[in-house]
Parts: sequence; C-alpha cells; structure tokens
Amino acid sequence: MNAAQLEQLARNGSASSTGALVAALAELFCTAEEDERERVSLIFGDIVMRVLDRVEGEARCALSSRIAGEANAPKEVLKTLAKDDDLEVALPVLEGSESLDDDDLAAIAEVVSDDHLMALAKRSDVQPSLAKVIARKGDAPHLHTLTRNHDAVLCPECFDTLVARARRDETLQEALAEREDMPKPAAARLVSFLSRELTQRVKDLNSNDTLVKAIAEKAAREVEIQLREFKGAKSKTDQLIEGAIAGSVPMDKALTIFADKERAFEIARLLAGRMGWPENVVVPLITREDDLPLMCLCRLSGVTPEAYMKLARMRGKRMRLSSSVASEAMRRYAELTDDKARAQFTAMAKKLRLPANLPTSAGSPTSH
Repeated sequence: MNAAQLEQLARNGSASSTGALVAALAELFCTAEEDERERVSLIFGDIVMRVLDRVEGEARCALSSRIAGEANAPKEVLKTLAKDDDLEVALPVLEGSESLDDDDLAAIAEVVSDDHLMALAKRSDVQPSLAKVIARKGDAPHLHTLTRNHDAVLCPECFDTLVARARRDETLQEALAEREDMPKPAAARLVSFLSRELTQRVKDLNSNDTLVKAIAEKAAREVEIQLREFKGAKSKTDQLIEGAIAGSVPMDKALTIFADKERAFEIARLLAGRMGWPENVVVPLITREDDLPLMCLCRLSGVTPEAYMKLARMRGKRMRLSSSVASEAMRRYAELTDDKARAQFTAMAKKLRLPANLPTSAGSPTSH
C-alpha cells in the first residue's frame, strides 16, 4: 500500500477504514528491514495509539496477533492491547509477547480481569514482579496455576504470600510441596500446617529436599520440647513408665492409662524404653498413617489385643479416623504373629541402624 492510499484511509475516518489503516501500518512495521525497524516502530506506535480507540474488535484482534511476537513492537500499543476488555484481543500479547518486561507485565496484572490474569499466570517466562502481583491479587485458580508453573521464577516474598494463602487451601499446599525452589523459611512455615496425609506423602516421595528437611526439623523440635517438659524430678508418669519398662508394672496397665488420657507422647516413651530405641524415633509412629511399625513394637512389648484396642481408639480420635478404620486396625493386630512382628522389627532396626534387641518378659532387652 502506497503513501496516497494510506493518506486516503486516514482521511476517511470510518471504523473500517481506520482498521485497514492500522493493519497496513502493522504490515509495514513487521516487514521493515532490521536497520529501519526501530524508526518505523516509533512512527507506527504513534499513529496507532492515536486511532486505536476507534478500531473495531476484529481489527484489534488481527493487530494483536500480528505484532505480539514481533521484536521492537511499540510497548504502549502492546500494553493497550494486553489490557483490552476483549480477552480475544488481549490473549496474543498476554501469552506470547517478549517485548514487555517483568515490570510492564506486573503493571498490566494490577488492572486486568481474572481471565487476563490467568493468561499471565500461564506464561513460560513469569518473573518475580509479575508473580508477586498474581500471588497477592489472584484467586485460588490463579495461585494453583502460578505455583504449578515450574518455569515461573518465584522470589522469597512471593513464596511467603503463597504459603500464607495456602493455610486453608490443600490444593495450593500440594502445589507448593512440588516446588523444589522453595526457600527454607517458607518451607518451615508450610510444614507447620500441612495435613498428616500430605506430610507423609512428601516424606514418602522424598523429591523435595528442602521440604523433607523442614518436616524432619519440625518433628525434632516437637520432640525436644516434649522431652524438656519431662526433665527434672520424677513424676508419677515417670514412675509408671519406668515400672512398665522394668516389668514391675504390667505393660497393659500403663498403656491403657495413657491411652485413656490420650497421652500419645507418654505411650511413645513407654514403647521406646521397652524396646531400647530413641524416643524421637518412636514418637512419630504413634500418629503415622501406616500403623504396622507401631503394631510390631506393641506386640513385641507384650501389649495384648485388648490393650491395643485402647491405643487404636486413641489414634482414631486424634487422627479423625472412622470407627471402621480403628476396628480394622484391631483385627490386624489380633492376627499379627510374634514371628511376623519380629521380622518387621528386625528390618526396621536395620534400616534405621538401631538395636534389634527384643525385651524379655521381665523388661530387660535380650539380643536376637
């Protein structure tokens, strides 16, 4: 299209003529030689910004698709198109423009609709400024999409915001658990409210070192606090535990007393002392979803099915398990043989590099 034709379109002033003018100018810009591209971009941008509000939707869509991926495309034109109320117009720029930097995209994110924001969250080159806006402004679907976009670069401040908003959003917790780039402080805050199920899943998968370490450190802190609470003069609790370990108090009696009072930590101390294992190893077993290790310790410590029933009910209450789950646990405990318990215990001890000694009926360990 020559200069006279362009001038005629400009003078016409109709919406269709203005659209044709913009399309022609866009084509001139996109086909300009490299050494002319910057100069043409300035002229193209100046003219388009003057008339863009008169361009019809179809023509704006065509313009957006044509220039979104072009280097040196006028920023003001791109930003205006990205904020267009018509999502079809905005999408090519929101999804693929490389001419807008992180600050440009963050500013756009502040003012656009939820649908526009979702497109930004899916970009393959999300950088910290944009990520922070999405994390602060977005609804749950935006947060899930951003967090599961593993090409997105999230800064510590963004992780802090996401973790804070994940407290009542288990889907977001799961997405965050998959982020291996999560900083240690954010990981520590996240594990403070993870469900037991998700915590166990993270430990089993062992694919996020930062989160696994944060879980281990949390468990260690809890055990340390509980241990400190029991230091000092011997209480009736200490005397009961020591008596059961030594064999002067029946194991069933001690375990039943603690289970009735929902004293999980004391039960762990009791079993740890009976088996000669560290308390911080046994404590997590009390509320672990897989209850076979706990069953083995109880069986080898001489706990009867009747007493284990009390422990199963306490676990069910603490872990919010159904009555059928607790009943099934009691059935499996009744069917657990000493030989199977001994084999499982020996395997656990080897894996954890702990003593594989079994207690005698009197309470003192004997090597097997």
